[in-house]
Amino acid sequence: MKSMVTSGILGVGLGALFLLSGCVSKAELDKCVRRNQIQLERIQALEEGQESERLRADRLKQEYDLMQQQQPYWSKKLETLQAQLDAKNALIQQLSEQMGNVPLPPELNTALQDWARQAGPDVVEFDEKSGIVRFKSDLLFEKGEDKVQQEFQPRLEQLAQILQSPTAQGFDALIVGHTDDIPIEKPSTLAQHPTNWHLSAHRAIAVEKILAASGLVPTRIAVMGMGQYRPIVPNAPGNKGNPQNRRVEIYIVPAGQIRPIPTIPAEGAAT
Repeated sequence: MKSMVTSGILGVGLGALFLLSGCVSKAELDKCVRRNQIQLERIQALEEGQESERLRADRLKQEYDLMQQQQPYWSKKLETLQAQLDAKNALIQQLSEQMGNVPLPPELNTALQDWARQAGPDVVEFDEKSGIVRFKSDLLFEKGEDKVQQEFQPRLEQLAQILQSPTAQGFDALIVGHTDDIPIEKPSTLAQHPTNWHLSAHRAIAVEKILAASGLVPTRIAVMGMGQYRPIVPNAPGNKGNPQNRRVEIYIVPAGQIRPIPTIPAEGAAT
């Protein structure tokens, strides 16, 4: 604004000087004044553009400041999620080690072997050394779904009956869902399962519901979702997955070994 005023005064002053001195004609003076006016308009446009850029710079700075303020929150959130994952991994490792040292009773082991043989190796595997029953998710569930397909529900009902037998009364069931590393992209699936972690947990819950509905006491069941983070074989490069990693595992463990994971206090909560 100051430059505009200064230039205007200078233009008027020069015009008056030229008229008084008689050195130029009125037509030449008009041309001079017009050129001066054009320059003033250019200066004004530049000043307006400068002000617009200043406002844009201020807005970007405010957005940057806001991001800086939110960074501690998201960092804390990430630390909490990582701590939960570490706790789950530690529990799985602990249970795996313990199961290796506690063989199943012969009657229970035989019942599970016969049951797995009838279901077929394409549907389920049973590892008698670790006490793990492993279902293939591609058969139990439709792609991206968490509802057990009707034809496989009787297999789970039979498993519940085995786990209710007298020889299995000293054991509990830990149901763990797993996925591969293919990201969920289908909108309808994302609405129900925002991440592979959600999908793995929801599938484990679906299995739990059938076992509980078949008579297995819920207090003998625990559920966990591990998402894509505990593959049993390498996934293909570029998040292309591997069918073997899409699975639901049921750990048959001695009663009392499934303990709650320590609760991580929420931000700002009293400890």
